Amino acid sequence: MALALGVLAFLAVAWGQPSRATASDSLPAVLVPSSGEARVFATACEEGDATACNDLGVCYQRGYWVSPDSRSAFRLFDRACSDGSADGCSNLGALYEQGAGTRRNLEAAARLYEQACNDGAALGCSNLGALYARGVFLHRDRPVARRLFSLACESGSATGCSNLLALVRRSVKLAR
Repeated sequence: MALALGVLAFLAVAWGQPSRATASDSLPAVLVPSSGEARVFATACEEGDATACNDLGVCYQRGYWVSPDSRSAFRLFDRACSDGSADGCSNLGALYEQGAGTRRNLEAAARLYEQACNDGAALGCSNLGALYARGVFLHRDRPVARRLFSLACESGSATGCSNLLALVRRSVKLAR
């Protein structure tokens, strides 16, 4: 536990700003790219598997097994979110926030992060907390950001834990 907190402290100091996460942060490294894996996701997505649509969207977003294509990622995350994938909603929100594959829309990003968080996606909570912590689109509200980062951290999001630690450290510095 002490080692994990040390790593989180290092990350918080190294980056200093709350970070935005996507579900792809938890995917294993791909050693031998193969289009066969992407076809498996595509088939399952076509059969209505929202998780597979999200996973295929991550492939397009990150260039796993396919050429990176943010518009395809956007369409797949939109479908995944519409079909009930909380991670798909969080990832769709991240694309809206970045303006990747679509026009930048912070209102849509915040709404999707909130939906994802309410549906149990730790990444959605962390991403929404980052908007509150930075005062991007939403008014700066550190207590709300802290609650969202805590919720994300308690749900197993390393990014949520890192963001929480960074926020607490900034608060301590401001109090001095």
